[in-house]
Amino acid sequence: MTTIYVHNNNQSQAVVCSDGSQGVMRISNIDVAPRYSFKFYSHAHLGFWLDKEQFHNGKSLIVKGVLENERFKIQFID
Repeated sequence: MTTIYVHNNNQSQAVVCSDGSQGVMRISNIDVAPRYSFKFYSHAHLGFWLDKEQFHNGKSLIVKGVLENERFKIQFID
């Protein structure tokens, strides 16, 4: 399982993972129904998105890909 470290400040930001890889979390539709989209540099991991109800500290998820599935955990940091 790969942990994604995220600042809980409702802003788009660079993210770092427990395996040392990096990416970006972008927030769209922040005033209506926030969507948190995750993309990773060098295709290190599969990209995915979460809605407001799914985005919380400790959230574990499985992202299904064509060749493999990946497990992630969201961890809020200060």
